[in-house]
Amino acid sequence: MTVSLLVMTLHAENGMNSPYTRYGFGQLSAMETGANKGMSGTGIGVSNSSQINMLNPASYAAVDTLTFLFDVGMSLHNTNFAEGGVRMNARNSTFDYLAMQYRLTPKLGMTIGMTPFSNIGYNFSNTQVINSYLDPTTGEHIMCEEGDEITTTNRYYGDGGLRQVTVGLGWSPLKGLSVGTNLSYLYGEVYHYVYNQYNQSSISTRTKQYLADVSTYKADFGVQYGTTFGKSKLTVGATYQLGHTIDNDVYIIDMITTGSSITSSDTLKASKLSIPSGYGVGLSYTYDNRLTIAADYSAKQYGEANFFGQKGADCYRTSIGVEYIPESITRKLFRRARYRAGLHHATAHYCIGDRQGPSEYGATVGIGLPITNRWNSKSIINISGQAVHVRPAAGSGMITENYLRLNIGLSFNETWFDKWKVQ
Repeated sequence: MTVSLLVMTLHAENGMNSPYTRYGFGQLSAMETGANKGMSGTGIGVSNSSQINMLNPASYAAVDTLTFLFDVGMSLHNTNFAEGGVRMNARNSTFDYLAMQYRLTPKLGMTIGMTPFSNIGYNFSNTQVINSYLDPTTGEHIMCEEGDEITTTNRYYGDGGLRQVTVGLGWSPLKGLSVGTNLSYLYGEVYHYVYNQYNQSSISTRTKQYLADVSTYKADFGVQYGTTFGKSKLTVGATYQLGHTIDNDVYIIDMITTGSSITSSDTLKASKLSIPSGYGVGLSYTYDNRLTIAADYSAKQYGEANFFGQKGADCYRTSIGVEYIPESITRKLFRRARYRAGLHHATAHYCIGDRQGPSEYGATVGIGLPITNRWNSKSIINISGQAVHVRPAAGSGMITENYLRLNIGLSFNETWFDKWKVQ
């Protein structure tokens, strides 16, 4: 006889509560600023001189000569977990990005930013009543006496994540054509723990720790080409992420304790982690500098990656977004506002057993409100709301997640390099 009970403990040290962050690098984050988030993460083919777009470094070349841009953002999350008839809610927050952009020379723009690459955070357990168990010390299969069943608890705990500090350049060698690169320093920790315990102290406890300290680089390249006809502008873009093996050791520590004594401890080296190759393509259409419609498709080749013995999976993301400005020149706040919306779908970069992880579906609406005062009329408060549904494969019995996110960003647009004039 076996009785199972799943218990999840809310865990939000780094803003995450998802048990799916146990797999792969955790929950991946894109290099999205507030404007991208309002369009559901669309931006590979978008070029705009008044906003930072780190999704394609070629866009940096569009920054105005006298402009300095500074953008910072965070998100508030409400997450609902559902498994069978059991539901739980969690609330937390995350830091999303910090970036600044300015022009170095004519046709050459520079961006410096700090963004998360992935987040890990979970704490849940599974309790079973069993009538036999495998002794972790001897490996012997032991039957319990009738009426003397034993309770065993498997606890899963994880924390950490990776961050990236990025320096990017965008250059326009020809009219309409721009190229760029993002060079990032990637760092952080990946920590996973599994505890197998029994309600009888005479039975040994087994603990497995999966540890990796990451310190490496990441390189992304981009290109954009735009052409205008009448009041319309069409821009196409493409990006490429350079894949490589991370030259940091990965460890699995297997430890058995009986009572308060450690009876055995083995430290094994696992396969090294890796940054996958990837590519993206995007397209945008802009009319009269007021209406922008954009679409992206990207893919990352995680299928050749290995995460502590677990397989990775090639993952894909598609998105479409729109931005509309009723009037570009007016004193009316909500007529100058930027109204945004978008949809996206993404697949997981890891496998659970032999199946690819859950798929993600999301919809976003947002607004960019201009800040108007006697000193500035170009800075914007970007606010967007996002609904995300994370759905596992049919029949897998895994947890379904539903997110409601509120993204808040401040984009400061200052004319720092203008010369003072005396009349």
